[in-house]
Amino acid sequence: MQTKELLAALCGKMSVVGFESYDEKALSALIDPYLDEHEYDAAGNHIFIRRCGKPEAKRLFLDAHYDEVGLMVKGITKEGYLRVCGQGGVDARILPAAEVVVYGRERLPGIVLTKPRELMTGDESGRLTPVTELLIDTGLTKEEAEKAAPIGTPVGFEPVYTELAGGFFAGKGFDNKCSAAAVILAVSQLEMSALECDLYVSLSAREEVGHRAVSTAAFRIRPDAALVLDVTFGYAPEGKKPGDSEMQGGPAVSISAILDKALTDFVVETAEIEKIPVQTVVEATGTGTHADELVYAAGGIPTALIGIPIWFMHTANEILNLEDVEHTARLIAAVIRRRYGRGVDGKE
Repeated sequence: MQTKELLAALCGKMSVVGFESYDEKALSALIDPYLDEHEYDAAGNHIFIRRCGKPEAKRLFLDAHYDEVGLMVKGITKEGYLRVCGQGGVDARILPAAEVVVYGRERLPGIVLTKPRELMTGDESGRLTPVTELLIDTGLTKEEAEKAAPIGTPVGFEPVYTELAGGFFAGKGFDNKCSAAAVILAVSQLEMSALECDLYVSLSAREEVGHRAVSTAAFRIRPDAALVLDVTFGYAPEGKKPGDSEMQGGPAVSISAILDKALTDFVVETAEIEKIPVQTVVEATGTGTHADELVYAAGGIPTALIGIPIWFMHTANEILNLEDVEHTARLIAAVIRRRYGRGVDGKE
C-alpha cells in the first residue's frame, strides 16, 4: 500500500480519545496482514506483534499513540442541537462551521454552530467562543437526537484527505496515526528471519488526556528498549519558533536528559550511515510524549523519541509531507536492522 493510501485508511478510522476500540475490526483488517498477532488490553492499547521465531529474543517496543482529539455530547437543546465538550486539546479556534461525524447509534453528519457575528453583542465578537458554548446541528429533533446521539456520544472530524502540491497531505488524525503508519511501513520492509528481536507495535490509547495508558502495555511486555514515535511542530508558515522542525527535513530526533543517550546517538548515527535526512530538537527535561512514561516504566526502559513534523496540530486539516513519513519509516527499519541484525552485539 502506498504511503498516502495507508495514511488515509489508518487516520480515517475513528479513534477519539476514550473510544479507541470503535473501529477495532476495520483496524485489524488493515494492519493484521503486516504482523503476526493482535492483542487489545483493558487500557485501550492495541498491541500488534511480529516475531523473529528465535527463542529468548529481545523485545523492542514501537509506540505510536492511536487516539485523536475530538468532542463528546454532553447535552441536547430543546431544538435538537448537541452541546459538546472537548476530548483532548481540540483547537476551539477552528471549530465553528466545521464538518463533524457524530458516532451515535449510527454515524450522523453534523455542522458545528456558533452565534452569527452579526447577532453578537458586547465583547462577544472579540473573544474566542469556548467549546462548551458551541452547538452541533445534525438536523434531528430533540426526541430524535436523544435516541440517535445520547449523552456520552463521541464526535470526530470528518475524515477527508487532500493531496497538496509538493508532496504535502492534509486531513485529520495525523496526530498521531501518521507515526503508526510509519511504523507499519517500516515493519513491512523487514525480513524477520534476519533479526534477533520480536517487535511489539503499540498503537496506544488515551495519550491526549495523559500518558498513563502506555505504561500498562510496557509492564505486560517488559521490553528491552523502546522507540517512541509521535508528531512534532513543523515551522509555522511565516514564522519560525525555536524548538520546531523543518517540514521536509526528515524525522526529528529528540535530545533530552530523560531519554537514553546511547540509543538516541545510535538513531542519529544510523541516519547518517544510511543517508536518511534527520534533524534534532532539544527537549531538555521532558518531551510531552509517551517517552516520558516509558523511561520509568517496568523497571526502566531505554527509550529514544522520533517525531514527524506537522502543521496545524489538533485541527481537522493537519498537514504533513509524505517524504517525512517515508524517511521516518526508513529510519525505523534501519535502526532495527543495525541494532538487532545477526552478529556481534546485535550488529550485522
